[in-house]
Amino acid sequence: MEDPAYNRIRRTLCAVVALCIASCSASMVVTGCAPAGGETRVTPPEPVRAIAPRDTSPGQSSPPATVDESDPVSTAEIAQPTRPLPIPPKPLPTPPTHEPTVAIRIDELAIGARVVVETAAGRVEIASLAAPESEVPWIAATPVEIRAQDGGWKVTPRGKAARAFAAGELEIRPAKGSSELLALKKQKWPGVLRLVRTSQSIDVVIDVPIETYLPGVIAKELYGSWDESTFRAQAIAARSYAVVEAARWQGRRHYDMVAGQQSQAWIGATDNAKAVAAVRETRGQVLVDHGVVVPAYYSSACGGRAANASGVVTDNPFHDIVPLSAGDGAPRPSCCQSASVATWKVTIALATIQARIASWGRGIGRSDLATLALPIAIEIADKNAAGRPTTIRLRPRSGGAVTIEAEDFRRAMNAAGDSKTSMRSSDFSVSISAKNADFTGRGFGHGVGLCQHGAQEMARKGSSYQQILARYYPDSMIMKAWK
Repeated sequence: MEDPAYNRIRRTLCAVVALCIASCSASMVVTGCAPAGGETRVTPPEPVRAIAPRDTSPGQSSPPATVDESDPVSTAEIAQPTRPLPIPPKPLPTPPTHEPTVAIRIDELAIGARVVVETAAGRVEIASLAAPESEVPWIAATPVEIRAQDGGWKVTPRGKAARAFAAGELEIRPAKGSSELLALKKQKWPGVLRLVRTSQSIDVVIDVPIETYLPGVIAKELYGSWDESTFRAQAIAARSYAVVEAARWQGRRHYDMVAGQQSQAWIGATDNAKAVAAVRETRGQVLVDHGVVVPAYYSSACGGRAANASGVVTDNPFHDIVPLSAGDGAPRPSCCQSASVATWKVTIALATIQARIASWGRGIGRSDLATLALPIAIEIADKNAAGRPTTIRLRPRSGGAVTIEAEDFRRAMNAAGDSKTSMRSSDFSVSISAKNADFTGRGFGHGVGLCQHGAQEMARKGSSYQQILARYYPDSMIMKAWK
């Protein structure tokens, strides 16, 4: 979830706003975990912000009397970030009038890997998107094995000789008249499969209508025992996020999102009745702010202190909007305080911190981080309006102090993939001993937008999905964009 930058749009959208006001349903802003009475219809809604309480903690660490600088840590196994290419600015989209199709990358394979496609119907249609439109798709018996080869693709169907296809994207879909789904690695996927060869890999992409895509997102993102209101709120948030991502990447790359934490979790086809119902009953509904769709980020638990989208999950100033901000510091009770992920503790060796920060610095081209000496103090340099850390200051034994964004500090700590020393959020306090840093934290995830555990607590106490969304995306409205 990252973006480039921009900030101008609202003045030119009067006509869209008028349409939105006519089509939207807005509910009262909820400031507590339980509903404060019945829903109130407001057109347009008043700009009331609901944010987390200001808190003086987390504090900063004090240097211990002595720091043990022995036991250097190898950085060979630590994943280094890569600098993303700059992306030209693109404004947030207006609500689509028809159901979009989204492109989801479900796998990224080595060039030499094979892709095996099956279907219960026993047949698929295969076509090269580089071929003339008049060319009839090839009907092949499944399972079909597909491999990249010089100049194109080699396709071997069950019981028949292989056939070569020219370079370019290869499309595989169920045979005409079949309602069966495609299956890869025992998982069924709705939609049409595309294989795209890049310079380094084969991308496995599914093109799927957004309403067909969403149940597999909701089923993966939420616990099955959670309330229907939570499922519906999540459905609208996930739909809004997907609409923005599809608009963002249109004409720029061959997929809109990935089936994982970089975008939204997706398991493909699902028979989860609660997820299917939540998507069906909120069909076409998206969150809007001043006539454009809100990129509705969400995380597991905010810990009671919201994060601003800007600088945490995006650098796009168009996302620096009230629905995705921590607000102005007015108190907001925490609704996820009883969740198992509300608080956390972890101890990380100072040598490990130094190694991971250095690796991160090399990856993003920051020499001050790459050459950082062993830190003897880790301080909260800045916070947002809700009291959540935004900038971390590292004071080494030698040399000057350096700063790093709080969320980047968490990413650097988690890049090694070691669950025993991972940080669940960037909202923490820390104390340092001779060899270690002891972190005490709040929440799980980046803390922007919807707090899933908080949403469930609200739903458990009787809040509607409209009230949940009003709390976590203040100033936004729910609009039915398509039928």
